[in-house]
Amino acid sequence: MKTAFVTVTDAGYLPAACCQLKSVSDHLGDVAADLFLVCCDVSADDVANAEKFFADRNMPVRILLPNFVDERIKPINRRWPRAAYLRLYFDLIFDDKYDRLIYLDADTRVRSPLAPLVETDMHGRPVAAVHDFIYYLTGNIRRRRRELMLKIDAPYLQSGVMVFDWPATLKDGALARARKFLEDHPEGCQEAPDQDALNAAFEDKWTPIDPRWNLHETYLNFGGRLTPYLEHYTSTKPWSKKRPARWRAAAAWYANELRDTAWADFVKPQTVVDQLTSRLVFLRFRYGPKLRDAIAGKAPVLLGVLKVPVTRSDDVELPWAPRNRKDVEDMTKALVAEAAQSVPPIRPPESVLDGFARGNLIGLA
Repeated sequence: MKTAFVTVTDAGYLPAACCQLKSVSDHLGDVAADLFLVCCDVSADDVANAEKFFADRNMPVRILLPNFVDERIKPINRRWPRAAYLRLYFDLIFDDKYDRLIYLDADTRVRSPLAPLVETDMHGRPVAAVHDFIYYLTGNIRRRRRELMLKIDAPYLQSGVMVFDWPATLKDGALARARKFLEDHPEGCQEAPDQDALNAAFEDKWTPIDPRWNLHETYLNFGGRLTPYLEHYTSTKPWSKKRPARWRAAAAWYANELRDTAWADFVKPQTVVDQLTSRLVFLRFRYGPKLRDAIAGKAPVLLGVLKVPVTRSDDVELPWAPRNRKDVEDMTKALVAEAAQSVPPIRPPESVLDGFARGNLIGLA
């Protein structure tokens, strides 16, 4: 099977992207694969530094600089840089000589042998991915389905790790559809433009894989029981001085990989104050919604004074913190079983959570 692993980046994430591909290389084992780094908005010095990083580690990585970026990629908001849109244009970069094209975000780190991911059973569909289950855990999935015009029970994929049956993807034309959806419906794709467009284009056309292949920050920060095959630092990065204590080993790994490079200062030192601030931010994330609910129940007038709605609505983003650790474990356990096909497809995915069968809407009740 002819396989390509691909990461994309701009100058800001370039050191992390190089480390990401190093983690791929370290876990390939007997898998024969070509490695690619697709870049935009980088300088000649940036490219030279990346080439040296790979050469010093005897890693045959091809660095690609698409010539269509300036003309074709027009971000729909300031939150996401042009590099975030590059995966929507892979059909203009890679031809059909690859059987598998595996995309990995620059802020991911492989922790397990990659052969099982390469050998994913696609079940006749063009792409496989992990559910972005934070949407189910918080109730934000209902808003996303409405804004993206998805079915009322549709799952929602996380685009940070995607396994493409590449000839099937090219034949299906899904990436062109995703670009067209983004062009026609920018108002619905403000939250995660490329991911939203991919969900619209691949509705009913993607296969769920084990969530351990894309365990993102919320699960890891909640101290989940699953051991990740791949860690995804979706918000706070291990190289940031705001990193949580759980990222200490990851930060040390990045620092070690970059110590003799032009990016030796990429991993920011963390003071005691930084550590305390990081902890307080997490506690606010974790318990802030519970405090607000308690005030709504006991002293709703106070919320009025603070100009905070007494009741939550699906019309706006709901708090991103899961209700409890049980929800997190119940969801991931169910998705592991679904990926193994030991249970039928779960529709809607949030139906495995407590209260759903009684009509309690996650995030509102």
